Amino acid sequence: MNTALACVAGLPDLDRLRELVERIKQILVTGGIGLALAASLVFLLAWVLSYLRRPAATAETTRILPIAAQLSSWAPALLTLVAGLGALVPALKPFVLQSFALAVVLAGFAWCLSVAAVVAGGSKKQLARARKALLLSGTPWYCLAVYLSTYL
Repeated sequence: MNTALACVAGLPDLDRLRELVERIKQILVTGGIGLALAASLVFLLAWVLSYLRRPAATAETTRILPIAAQLSSWAPALLTLVAGLGALVPALKPFVLQSFALAVVLAGFAWCLSVAAVVAGGSKKQLARARKALLLSGTPWYCLAVYLSTYL
């Protein structure tokens, strides 16, 4: 009865509009998942390729770049933890997307430092730090792909 009145009054069919909005939401989520998976693969590929770099034969002094890379990679990982806790703690729920957004930006910075540390090379310990930084800096992207897939 209400649908007939809406048609007589010239109002659009809201069910069709609601279906269209849901379809657009699914397309955006699917694209976001694809982007997050592609970025995750780039981070993992850089980590795998870092094993092609061999440690220096001579013991050198401690370089600051691997240490800076490892320290900077902890920030995105911790922000991802805050975003993950948002699913469990209701008080943190409003900060989930903001935490992911900030973590992704910081992960890009940490990833650049990590790649620079791998390219610069160094001892076995320094390369291990750089590799760990590469893996940690990808954490937001791995988790973002999983988080977005919950909307499908």
